[in-house]
Amino acid sequence: MGFPLGGGVYYGVVHEHFSKVPVTIVGGFLGAGKTTTINYILSNFTGKEVDVLVREYGAVAIDDKLIDLKKENIHVFTRGSIHQDPQLLLYDYLHHLHHEKAEAGFEHLIMEASGLDIPEYLIQLFFLGHLPYQYRLGSYIALVDAEYGHLNLDEFRVAREQVAYADVILINKVDLADENTIERLRERLGRINSIARIYPTTYGQVDIDKVLDISLYEQLKNLKQVSYAGKDENIMDDIRTVVLTENRPMDKKKVNKWIQNLFDTRGLNILRSKGFFYFADDDYRYEFQAVRKTFSSKADHIWQEDEERKSVVVLIGRELTDAEELQESFSSCVASNE
Repeated sequence: MGFPLGGGVYYGVVHEHFSKVPVTIVGGFLGAGKTTTINYILSNFTGKEVDVLVREYGAVAIDDKLIDLKKENIHVFTRGSIHQDPQLLLYDYLHHLHHEKAEAGFEHLIMEASGLDIPEYLIQLFFLGHLPYQYRLGSYIALVDAEYGHLNLDEFRVAREQVAYADVILINKVDLADENTIERLRERLGRINSIARIYPTTYGQVDIDKVLDISLYEQLKNLKQVSYAGKDENIMDDIRTVVLTENRPMDKKKVNKWIQNLFDTRGLNILRSKGFFYFADDDYRYEFQAVRKTFSSKADHIWQEDEERKSVVVLIGRELTDAEELQESFSSCVASNE
């Protein structure tokens, strides 16, 4: 795990522990079909012991009673009192859950987020303290209601942020909307988050191999810069995606400085950032992920002979209107002998 070191980013070789439990977060706005989707995933999940953690805002838990799973594999986490930090409580809960379940067999965790959960606080947990050594975030799946998706995106900031943080977006309940509405919604979601895989679904039925555990490298390796020109721009959607690429080998110290400056000047506006780097005189491919200013970095794999060596960084956030300047500053991190 890489963390800030000496004012920069530390890129060290990390040997992953096989005891890490992969986590799938299923989020999305109220009524999008999260519980139905989880039940579909569970019915198609074979060969592994699966646990489900239900995030519940209400005083009385309901969703856990609708999940088709043995009682001992369902865990309910309620909001707690207004005097307690829910993120800290959830951190402690996940930490102790790993210890309790490790010996009995803990192979995969699905977390059902509340419809009002802020995704930043959920994803950020897996970069903090003990949790990166206990869990591995496989994917964040955001469900969007095909019929009311536009309305929810217009009216609720949290609905837009759920889309922005997603690795996978399911446009659910497509049987309740016409083709034109679905297509406009797909285009809008793609403008907010151009790296997420988007699938139309009914009753959350999707190929689970495509959504549960997504390789960051496979997700990003073919990305190119995107254009936002179009007549269907929505003034409410202030969140955008910027893709930065460089085929020449990069200098680690320059990249450290660039990332530190990016966080210092734009850290609160960049909701999610991720990427991988091709460094000069290094055979390892390095991965990078961040939520706001909280990030991790590691040497993921040795570059294969048939892989195109390059660096790709994706920024998803607000006020990212200067993509050309960002690309120029990113390219300034190229190693000096290039």
